[in-house]
Amino acid sequence: MAAPLTENQATGVVGFWPWFFQRISGLLLIVLLAIHIWMGHFSGLRAVIQGSQEELVLYSIVQQRLAQGLFVFVDFSLLGLVLYHGLNGMRNVLLEWPAAARRAQAMTLSLWVLGAATFVYGAWALLAFIL
Repeated sequence: MAAPLTENQATGVVGFWPWFFQRISGLLLIVLLAIHIWMGHFSGLRAVIQGSQEELVLYSIVQQRLAQGLFVFVDFSLLGLVLYHGLNGMRNVLLEWPAAARRAQAMTLSLWVLGAATFVYGAWALLAFIL
Protein backbone atom coordinates (compact mmCIF):
# COMPACT_ATOMS: atom_id res chain seq x y z
CA MET A 1 0.00 0.00 0.00
CA ALA A 2 1.39 3.39 -1.00
CA ALA A 3 1.85 6.14 1.54
CA PRO A 4 -0.78 8.87 1.39
CA LEU A 5 0.21 12.00 -0.49
CA THR A 6 0.86 15.17 1.44
CA GLU A 7 -0.99 18.29 0.37
CA ASN A 8 2.05 19.59 -1.54
CA GLN A 9 2.55 16.27 -3.35
CA ALA A 10 -1.12 16.09 -4.27
CA THR A 11 -1.13 19.61 -5.74
CA GLY A 12 2.20 19.14 -7.53
CA VAL A 13 3.84 22.18 -5.93
CA VAL A 14 7.16 20.41 -5.31
CA GLY A 15 7.58 18.96 -8.81
CA PHE A 16 9.83 16.40 -10.43
CA TRP A 17 12.35 18.73 -12.07
CA PRO A 18 13.42 20.61 -8.93
CA TRP A 19 13.83 17.22 -7.20
CA PHE A 20 15.83 15.83 -10.14
CA PHE A 21 18.09 18.88 -10.48
CA GLN A 22 18.69 18.83 -6.71
CA ARG A 23 20.24 15.37 -7.09
CA ILE A 24 22.21 16.28 -10.22
CA SER A 25 23.55 19.47 -8.63
CA GLY A 26 24.59 17.50 -5.54
CA LEU A 27 26.57 15.03 -7.64
CA LEU A 28 28.19 17.79 -9.69
CA LEU A 29 29.08 19.65 -6.50
CA ILE A 30 30.93 16.60 -5.16
CA VAL A 31 32.94 16.27 -8.37
CA LEU A 32 33.69 19.98 -8.78
CA LEU A 33 34.57 20.40 -5.11
CA ALA A 34 37.08 17.55 -5.38
CA ILE A 35 38.60 19.21 -8.47
CA HIS A 36 38.65 22.60 -6.75
CA ILE A 37 40.34 21.23 -3.63
CA TRP A 38 42.89 19.32 -5.68
CA MET A 39 43.73 22.28 -7.92
CA GLY A 40 43.84 24.81 -5.10
CA HIS A 41 45.52 22.87 -2.33
CA PHE A 42 47.48 19.97 -3.77
CA SER A 43 48.51 20.78 -7.35
CA GLY A 44 51.45 22.97 -6.26
CA LEU A 45 52.50 20.92 -3.25
CA ARG A 46 55.75 19.76 -4.86
CA ALA A 47 56.99 23.36 -5.20
CA VAL A 48 56.32 24.01 -1.50
CA ILE A 49 58.09 20.81 -0.46
CA GLN A 50 61.11 21.64 -2.63
CA GLY A 51 61.24 25.13 -1.15
CA SER A 52 60.75 27.06 -4.39
CA GLN A 53 57.41 28.40 -3.17
CA GLU A 54 56.48 29.60 0.33
CA GLU A 55 52.79 28.63 0.49
CA LEU A 56 50.14 27.07 -1.71
CA VAL A 57 47.45 29.71 -1.29
CA LEU A 58 48.73 33.22 -1.79
CA TYR A 59 46.92 36.10 -3.46
CA SER A 60 49.33 36.16 -6.39
CA ILE A 61 49.08 32.41 -6.89
CA VAL A 62 45.28 32.50 -6.80
CA GLN A 63 45.40 35.34 -9.33
CA GLN A 64 47.65 33.25 -11.62
CA ARG A 65 45.35 30.23 -11.31
CA LEU A 66 42.28 32.27 -12.13
CA ALA A 67 43.95 33.43 -15.33
CA GLN A 68 43.41 29.89 -16.63
CA GLY A 69 40.10 28.92 -18.17
CA LEU A 70 39.66 25.65 -16.24
CA PHE A 71 39.91 27.39 -12.87
CA VAL A 72 37.42 30.05 -13.96
CA PHE A 73 35.01 27.37 -15.19
CA VAL A 74 35.28 25.34 -11.97
CA ASP A 75 34.86 28.34 -9.67
CA PHE A 76 31.91 29.83 -11.54
CA SER A 77 30.29 26.40 -11.80
CA LEU A 78 30.73 25.87 -8.07
CA LEU A 79 29.22 29.27 -7.36
CA GLY A 80 26.16 28.61 -9.50
CA LEU A 81 25.64 25.03 -8.32
CA VAL A 82 26.03 25.89 -4.64
CA LEU A 83 23.48 28.66 -4.98
CA TYR A 84 21.02 26.48 -6.89
CA HIS A 85 21.44 23.50 -4.57
CA GLY A 86 21.14 25.57 -1.40
CA LEU A 87 18.24 27.75 -2.49
CA ASN A 88 16.33 24.86 -4.03
CA GLY A 89 16.78 22.96 -0.76
CA MET A 90 15.49 26.01 1.10
CA ARG A 91 12.53 26.14 -1.29
CA ASN A 92 11.72 22.49 -0.58
CA VAL A 93 11.90 23.07 3.16
CA LEU A 94 9.69 26.16 2.92
CA LEU A 95 7.12 24.31 0.81
CA GLU A 96 6.49 22.08 3.82
CA TRP A 97 5.29 25.16 5.67
CA PRO A 98 1.64 25.81 4.72
CA ALA A 99 1.96 29.60 4.75
CA ALA A 100 4.82 29.49 2.22
CA ALA A 101 3.24 26.71 0.18
CA ARG A 102 0.19 28.91 -0.45
CA ARG A 103 2.52 31.46 -2.02
CA ALA A 104 4.78 28.97 -3.81
CA GLN A 105 5.22 31.02 -6.99
CA ALA A 106 6.09 34.25 -5.19
CA MET A 107 8.45 32.42 -2.84
CA THR A 108 10.16 30.63 -5.73
CA LEU A 109 10.55 33.88 -7.64
CA SER A 110 12.00 35.56 -4.54
CA LEU A 111 14.55 32.77 -4.13
CA TRP A 112 15.52 33.02 -7.82
CA VAL A 113 16.02 36.80 -7.45
CA LEU A 114 18.09 36.25 -4.30
CA GLY A 115 20.13 33.60 -6.13
CA ALA A 116 20.73 35.84 -9.14
CA ALA A 117 21.80 38.76 -6.95
CA THR A 118 24.11 36.53 -4.94
CA PHE A 119 25.58 35.06 -8.14
CA VAL A 120 26.31 38.56 -9.47
CA TYR A 121 27.99 39.49 -6.18
CA GLY A 122 30.04 36.25 -6.17
CA ALA A 123 30.98 36.72 -9.83
CA TRP A 124 32.08 40.27 -9.03
CA ALA A 125 34.35 38.90 -6.27
CA LEU A 126 35.82 36.29 -8.63
CA LEU A 127 36.32 38.83 -11.40
CA ALA A 128 38.42 40.93 -9.02
CA PHE A 129 40.99 38.12 -9.21
CA ILE A 130 40.62 37.56 -12.96
CA LEU A 131 40.74 41.14 -14.31
